[in-house]
Amino acid sequence: MDRRLLVLLVAVVALIGVVNATVYAYRWMTGTVSVAGPGDAVGAACTGFYSAAAQQNITDFLPGFGTNYNAPTYGTNNITVTPGDVVCQWTVTVDNTTRTYYLYESIKVTINVTVGSWYIQDFYAFGYNATTGSPTVYVYFRVDEDAADNSILTTAYLIIRGDRGIELARLNLTQLGAQTDAIKLNETAKALRLDLYFDASTTGTVTFKVGVYVTQEPDEAPHIDSSP
Repeated sequence: MDRRLLVLLVAVVALIGVVNATVYAYRWMTGTVSVAGPGDAVGAACTGFYSAAAQQNITDFLPGFGTNYNAPTYGTNNITVTPGDVVCQWTVTVDNTTRTYYLYESIKVTINVTVGSWYIQDFYAFGYNATTGSPTVYVYFRVDEDAADNSILTTAYLIIRGDRGIELARLNLTQLGAQTDAIKLNETAKALRLDLYFDASTTGTVTFKVGVYVTQEPDEAPHIDSSP
């Protein structure tokens, strides 16, 4: 065989051995997110946690719920509620006095109790600053990521109440993924009172997380994987 031909064949074999040819069909997505401030929030965006006892005259706009956010439990212990970021705010001026009101994205609740049964009434509220023409929103409460340990709390419920204290839903905090049916808020029914009920069988520390999902679309319950 001609030596030049042999060298060429070796080169071709080497090239085939190192090249892994692949065909790609290319698609793409770009994204733009424009973020407005809490003063611009309307509809589902203007929902969040509040306490009427912590914000003077907010009852001009929302029901007087959330009055026991710092109530004593036993000894020198009090309920502690720490709000998160402001997601909706509005400002009014009455008699030359300007006030700004806030709805919060989240709250962190710390409660010290003893072994036995406890009912924590009206520790905070969830509201919607609906005005004339505001759309109805649909609110779902769900145990997300972290359920209460039922070896310590044999029973643990978040109880959600509306006007006149009527119970609208009861969320089992020991069941990961437990979720309420839709609760409507609008310019007539603007807020929800939040209560807690515990049966504590032994000592220890329990944590839980409740997600609150708000939409303007009816019959659109969240479907979320709560696996750790």
